[in-house]
Amino acid sequence: MPLVWKRFYLRHSLLLLVTGIAMVVVFHLTRLDVVLEDAWHRGTGVPWPLRDAWWTSTLLHQWLRYLLHACALACIWLAWARRHQPDALRWRAVAVSALVVPLVIATGKRFSPMHCPWDIDRYGGHAPYYDLLAALTTPVAQPGYCFPAGFVSTGSWLLAFALFHYPGKPRLSLLIGIAAALLCLALGFVQQMRGAHFLSHVLWTLWLSWACVLGGHALLRAWRTAPVIAAPPEG
Repeated sequence: MPLVWKRFYLRHSLLLLVTGIAMVVVFHLTRLDVVLEDAWHRGTGVPWPLRDAWWTSTLLHQWLRYLLHACALACIWLAWARRHQPDALRWRAVAVSALVVPLVIATGKRFSPMHCPWDIDRYGGHAPYYDLLAALTTPVAQPGYCFPAGFVSTGSWLLAFALFHYPGKPRLSLLIGIAAALLCLALGFVQQMRGAHFLSHVLWTLWLSWACVLGGHALLRAWRTAPVIAAPPEG
C-alpha cells in the first residue's frame, strides 16, 4: 500500500476514534439533543407542526429520497459498466458504499432501543429520552428502533466520492467530501424539524457512514488504482 494511503487511513481512523468518543461524552453529559429539539416543538397547538408539512414530508422525505435511490442504482450500474476500465475499482468502491451504508444503518435501527423525538414523553410521547451511552447501559422496556437516522443514509453513501479523485486531486476530494457531508446534515436537519430524529442520531449516521466508506475502500483495495492527476496548464 502506498504511504499516502497508509497515512490517510491512519488519520481518518484516529479522527473517527476521537470524534466517536467526543460524541458519546458530549451527548451523555449535556442535554444538547433536547435543547435543540425543543425549538421545533413549540406551543402552536399542533404537535410537531412541520411533521406532515408537504415540503418536509413529501418533497424532501419522499421525493428526494427516491432521487437519491435512483442515483445509487445509477452508480451501481456504472460500476458494472466500467468493470474493465482503469477506474473500475473506484466505481466499485462507490457502488459498495451505496449498498453497504444504508444496510448498516438499517441494521442498526432494527436493533436500536432509542426512540424518535415524537415518541419522547417530554413531547407528549410515551418513552424517556436516552442518549447512546444510556441506551447501551440501561434496560429499555419498549425499544424505539429510531437510531441511527435512516433518511440520512440515503445520501451519506455519497461520501464515497470524496475518495474517487484522491490523492491525485486532494482539493477536489475535500470539496466533494464537504458537499456530501453538508447534504447529510441538511437531510438530518429536515428530520429534526419533523421530530423524527435528534442531532446525535444524524451525527452518528454520518460517523458510521464514513467508517463504512473507509472500510469498504480499504477492503476492496481501491487504492491500487492509479491516481487521477490534474492536467498541467498549457504553456
